Amino acid sequence: MKAFLPFCGAVLVSLCSIAGAADDDGLSEQIRQLKSEALNLNRDLTLLEQELLYASPQTSIFVSVDVGTPIRLVDINLTIDGDHVGYHFYSDQEFEALTKGGIQRLYTGNLTSGRHVMEATITGYDPLGKDYQKTTSYNFT
Repeated sequence: MKAFLPFCGAVLVSLCSIAGAADDDGLSEQIRQLKSEALNLNRDLTLLEQELLYASPQTSIFVSVDVGTPIRLVDINLTIDGDHVGYHFYSDQEFEALTKGGIQRLYTGNLTSGRHVMEATITGYDPLGKDYQKTTSYNFT
């Protein structure tokens, strides 16, 4: 396919030089139409090449917390489209790093193109030491 792209470029250069030399309006219009079709073909081939090279987009999900959060994060369970894809238990040092602006990668993987649902269950303790659990979901494409 890569050998075909330079060929399209050579065809475009040839068509441009022919278009400049053509005197007949009918022939000139045909050349413009061929040039337009060659440009469209080149665009389509480039898109096809991108789809073949990067067929499955890689997705990464990161975790961060607000600085000064009152909740002590204990662990996070992550599902995408109902499949469990990530879990992490946070030590005191890791939680402290997150509260100072750190981020942590919880998931990296390939997802098909289209709509997905991510669901995270967060477990922790509130400022009074009581158990805290919250489940949140997010739709993305």
